[in-house]
Amino acid sequence: MVKLFLVEDEIAMREGIRKRIDWASEDIEFVGEASDGELAFPMILDTKPDILLTDIKMPFVDGLELSEMVRKELPDTRIMILSGYDEFEYARKAIGLGVTDYLLKPIAPNALLEKIKGVQEKIEEEKKHQALYSKEEKAETVEQERLKLFSSLVMNTMSMSEVLSQGKELYINLSARYFCVVLLSLSVEGESGSEYSETRNEFCRKLDEVVIPYDNCFIFDREEEGFALLMVGNDREVLSDEIPEILDDITSIVDDMENASYYMGVGSIVDRLSQVKETYFEANKAFSKRFFVEKNQIIYAKDLEEQETNHPEVMDISIALTNDSAGKAVENFLKTGTYDEVESFVENIYLNIGEKNAKSLIFISYITMDMYVAVVRFLNEIGIDTQPIETQYGEIEGIIRSGSEDKQRIITYLKNVLKEAIHLRDNSAEKKYGKVLTKAVSYIDENFADEDMSLNKVASFVNVSPNHLSSSFSKEMGTTFIEYLIQKRMEKAKELLMTTKKRSSEIAYEVGYKDPHYFSYTFKKTQGMTTKEYRARGGN
Repeated sequence: MVKLFLVEDEIAMREGIRKRIDWASEDIEFVGEASDGELAFPMILDTKPDILLTDIKMPFVDGLELSEMVRKELPDTRIMILSGYDEFEYARKAIGLGVTDYLLKPIAPNALLEKIKGVQEKIEEEKKHQALYSKEEKAETVEQERLKLFSSLVMNTMSMSEVLSQGKELYINLSARYFCVVLLSLSVEGESGSEYSETRNEFCRKLDEVVIPYDNCFIFDREEEGFALLMVGNDREVLSDEIPEILDDITSIVDDMENASYYMGVGSIVDRLSQVKETYFEANKAFSKRFFVEKNQIIYAKDLEEQETNHPEVMDISIALTNDSAGKAVENFLKTGTYDEVESFVENIYLNIGEKNAKSLIFISYITMDMYVAVVRFLNEIGIDTQPIETQYGEIEGIIRSGSEDKQRIITYLKNVLKEAIHLRDNSAEKKYGKVLTKAVSYIDENFADEDMSLNKVASFVNVSPNHLSSSFSKEMGTTFIEYLIQKRMEKAKELLMTTKKRSSEIAYEVGYKDPHYFSYTFKKTQGMTTKEYRARGGN
């Protein structure tokens, strides 16, 4: 339904238009009327009509001046002029102001309605295309905005009112009494987390379907780091029952997928929004266990303390974590682990060797040396020089000798080495993705006229995940993927408008649009004028 506002100083004319047309049956909402432009303007700003029907010759503020004011404040409002003065000067000014139609009085109600219905159809068509345009434009950035919100939640960097407001904009209702974070990883045999994966895309689609019945579960795609689920509720017991239910649904998805496995770390339920940070770090600690246990497991943070307390005190190296498995765990961690997980990972390393083994300086030194070798081997394999680590933190042999009376110094050294290794790994990945981005941009430039061009298609071509390509594109290019694609298409459209006599519909198909109407809407939206106006301007 569109909204219409009428401005007419002749009472009989104004009442006739309002009463002699059944606006509601025509799917038009008559939102107000006024006798002159001065009275009408604040009412128009308040009601924001889609169509303004106004007389020209009025006291105080005439129709042309009112049209100019409305055009400035409400550029999307369509203006239809009514005038009893058949003078070229009025018409010329009206056209200059971008008036949609110029009608001469007297005009029969049926004729007036026919003109208004024509404008109504165009408005509704544009609204449809605007919704499509907005959906396309927002789809790419919504995940990034959600991740920023999640980051703010776990780091407590925003006020409660800011978090609630931003959550509302992203359709994430955080007005609840209880909260719980679940961290989830999906592994596909033979695939890297950063690569394009149709299996992962399928999992994302099914994961969305699984959480639909749970309007209190929100998913955050963290790319290579996996997924974070934030579950909220107003009843602790109900939420406690729902968490295993939804996790079972998720495991069922993975069980049906070939060569795929999962791992989940579940934090405790907290009763304040400000404590989401706590449930996240609990989930993160449970999540870091994935490097030491079999795949396809769900670890609850509430069970970790009991497991640690009851861990056997052994000195038998054969049942402790061997140097081989320690090195393997480090290699796996360096492939997919994060900076924030280092502390928990190292704690788990020494927990798994047994309490008595952990008290042995010889054993600690032996395990630490082997893990250090694993770090060096990993960095060398991806082409990174390890000299900066030794320069900053010292050589491993010296650390072990000087730590003969202080095991904690050795453990701290290992934590620092792992953090620096992850830092070097991530910097290397950024350089790698710089080349990937160059390849992606080149592909778009050459194929923007492909009507099936999409973020997913480009991601597949350059073999990275769509989310990673989207975030890298925005960061490095200063614009989103869809904005860049539209820009390339509009540049070509303007060239064709100026250098050929092709119709707008022909140009639409040539620059990658299946729907000529959508092309026309997008052109006007981005260029501030219609294709006809752009061509006319060039001709002049």
